[in-house]
Amino acid sequence: MKRRSQRPSKSALFGAAALSLLGSLVVVGCKGSSGESRVSPCESTLTCGAACSAQGTCTFGQYCTSSKVCTADCTPSDGNCAAGQSCNANGQCVVGGGIDPGIIPGSGGAGSEDLPDGCVRHEVKISSPIPTVVMLIDQSGSMNEAFGGGARWNVLRDALINKDTGIISTLESKVRFGLALYTSQNGFGSDTPPKICPIITEVAPALKNYAAIAAKYLPDDWKGDTPTGESIDVAVKILDGVTEEGPKALVLATDGEPDSCADPNPGDQMGHDVARGLSVTAVQNAFKKQISTFVISVGDDVGQDHLRAVANAGQGLAVDVDATNRFYLANNQAELATAFDTIVSGVRSCVFSLNGTVEASRADTGTVTLDGKFLIYMNNDGWRMNTPSEVELLGAACAALKKSGDHDLKIDFPCGQFVPSIPK
Repeated sequence: MKRRSQRPSKSALFGAAALSLLGSLVVVGCKGSSGESRVSPCESTLTCGAACSAQGTCTFGQYCTSSKVCTADCTPSDGNCAAGQSCNANGQCVVGGGIDPGIIPGSGGAGSEDLPDGCVRHEVKISSPIPTVVMLIDQSGSMNEAFGGGARWNVLRDALINKDTGIISTLESKVRFGLALYTSQNGFGSDTPPKICPIITEVAPALKNYAAIAAKYLPDDWKGDTPTGESIDVAVKILDGVTEEGPKALVLATDGEPDSCADPNPGDQMGHDVARGLSVTAVQNAFKKQISTFVISVGDDVGQDHLRAVANAGQGLAVDVDATNRFYLANNQAELATAFDTIVSGVRSCVFSLNGTVEASRADTGTVTLDGKFLIYMNNDGWRMNTPSEVELLGAACAALKKSGDHDLKIDFPCGQFVPSIPK
């Protein structure tokens, strides 16, 4: 076996810190008439005997027995576990060994420079797929109208590519951004051959894409019509070309009712309904390809019933599922910036791949912390294992992760429970 140096590894330090914190939480023990714990002293911080299920509904530091009651057999500092075992996050003694434990415990010859006998904990390396987001921007002539102290076009562009505060400029290293400005010049027209429609100014999605997007976006201007449905179809093809792993999303920012390439100036309600239908159908088709669509109305010129239908379809819901407004209505610069920030942050994934596997029956031996807070296994606001190598944060934990800014997520399994991947 490989001999360890005197200085513990970072993963060992994390494990020790986690154990210390866990010990401070449960060291006072627990008690209960039907689930008496072996932890001593047995006081009231943990109350054993609560009813539970095999899925694990006990509080942190306990586990669910075969009798379906919560209890704990140990804490990290009480010495209840046998030699070669350690106390896990659910108050159970688990066997150590399996991830480079250093000198074999009890083999002698290790000297004082080695880590103490027993198994260190292993901090799992994690990776979250990078999201791909295409900004589909209405370029029609109405984007020249006043909005929050400027023209709609300029305010929207500033929210995206201002060098210091823009969504794309500040998140380009964390999100694979693409751009599609859309318009038409009288649709297909009456010429032969027909005009190009929609007219798309495109930048393919990529990381560190701010410079390329700014180079296309800055010199352009508003013009023409609003063929939204056909333009969504083009944006979906752009996203189809992305082969990298990660969630895909389309952010539609528009200020007016849609028209179409066949009818760029609908003269009656039927024409408007057809154009609206094209937009909804395009979004529904996008969702079938696992592409979510988010809608921002720049101003209040678009009917809210249509915005609601498109936004619902963008999340895979029936267009008339309920009266909830899942679109973003921005009437000023601040609301616009908030809408973009909320959407892009929300695209972040709460699913993480481990660099190895964990047996399903031992998943509950893991410890997951987010920004220093312990998360509970199989809790609606905690975490779960989707596969032997995939962890997902749930409920409030996922929502917290999706908030703006950096977050500190640690996933830790004891030795013997986690099988690391073998580098190829």
